Formats: sequence, structure tokens, C-alpha cells
Amino acid sequence: TLDPALEPILLKQVYTANGRTLINLGGPDNAIDYDPAFRFYITTKIANPKYLPDVCIKVTIVNFTVTMQGLEEQMLGDVVAIEKAELEETKNKIIQSVANDKKKLKQYEDGILEDLE
Repeated sequence: TLDPALEPILLKQVYTANGRTLINLGGPDNAIDYDPAFRFYITTKIANPKYLPDVCIKVTIVNFTVTMQGLEEQMLGDVVAIEKAELEETKNKIIQSVANDKKKLKQYEDGILEDLE
């Protein structure tokens, strides 16, 4: 997971005030100037990181480890996105739904464990 403090940067929540482009970091009183050319890169040493769909929606993930199976999956995903856009959209909705359900399950499990203590 990513730190919630990065949310304004990841979602590019910028606004203009007095002719300046600003972004709030850490609260409404912590506005700083925002440069549209700003780029934010995050790297990991994890060989095959798994990210929740809500993270994938906010960022562009570039995986520099290449395998034949991975390339085939990417190509198939691209073809499906072009040929059957509604199928790709349905798949993305299902993935998001599963992720939300997993979050809810974790919350329920934590609540039950807390009640048992």
C-alpha cells in the first residue's frame, strides 16, 4: 500500500489561486507550488509486486521484468481492450469488486478478532 499522504500527488489534486498552480500536502494550510512537469517515480526491489486495483488506478505501473508468458498476457490484454472494450471494462469492474470484497472481509475478520479479545 502507499502512504495516504501521497494521495494529492497521485491524483494530481492541483488548483489555481492568485495565478499560481498549487497542491495541498498534509492539509489545506500546506499548499505548495506545483510544476506541471513534475514526475513522481517509485521503485521496488520486489521481483513480482502485487498492487491493489485502487493503487493501479492512480498510477502507471511499469514492470521491467519480461517473460514470454508476461508478454503474451500483455498482448492479449491489449487485443481484448481494442477488440472487446466492453469485456475489458467488465473485467476491470470485477477486479475492483473483488478487491473491495477482500478489504471488507479483512475488516470483518479484524472486527471479529477484536471482539474475541
